[in-house]
Amino acid sequence: MIGGSFYVCVNCGHRVRELCKKYSNTLKTTNCEKCHHVTDKYIEFEEFIILIDALLLDTCAFRHIIYNGDFKLYWKVSLVVLLLESFALCRQNLSDPANYALNVHEKGFYTYTLHNLGDYLLITCFLLLLTAALGNDQIKKMGVRNFTLTIIKVVVISNLSKFFLLPILVWRNNTTVFGRSVHYVLVMGHHLCSLVLAYEAVGSVKSRLRWLSITLVILAFVLKEYIRHYAAFQLQLHLT
Repeated sequence: MIGGSFYVCVNCGHRVRELCKKYSNTLKTTNCEKCHHVTDKYIEFEEFIILIDALLLDTCAFRHIIYNGDFKLYWKVSLVVLLLESFALCRQNLSDPANYALNVHEKGFYTYTLHNLGDYLLITCFLLLLTAALGNDQIKKMGVRNFTLTIIKVVVISNLSKFFLLPILVWRNNTTVFGRSVHYVLVMGHHLCSLVLAYEAVGSVKSRLRWLSITLVILAFVLKEYIRHYAAFQLQLHLT
């Protein structure tokens, strides 16, 4: 909900006062005044179905989750995704996990968890800065605090793509290093697509300017990777 007073139409992003009306003992979904479609079909869906649609890169699902739904579940899911991604990367970067001591596994897991948290914060900050630099009207309409929370939600939702790292854990011993690398690249591609669509869904950039959304997200991603690698290089220099 925007600023505690508005919902949005999941089809066009137009602000609405309510998603359904009560008639006697029944609830009926409302239609959007702008596009005339059902304002939010997902209010009648189970959370699992909404999650599947989000993984299938459905913009309507992104809008429902970010604006109209109860986001508490997705904070919990994001924590699971963070731990899954950290464990997957930890195992992927060990040449032979079976021969490493338990303390090496544990140290690597915690290190990657901190790295991933840093990644989430960096991509959020860069998206905020780039959006602010464009002078976007959404920031003025929603306020800095609400818009910041919205961008955090965008990053959280886009990270659901990391669920696809699970096969790396399950089939690690039945594939090659090249196969694992290709799988990781595909997951990151899905993640970037999800980030672009979620960023566009919240009205940060007009839908007809998708190329601008793609440019801003890729720029934020490249800046994040540069800062991360530079920090890792400097840390390694100081430790050696």
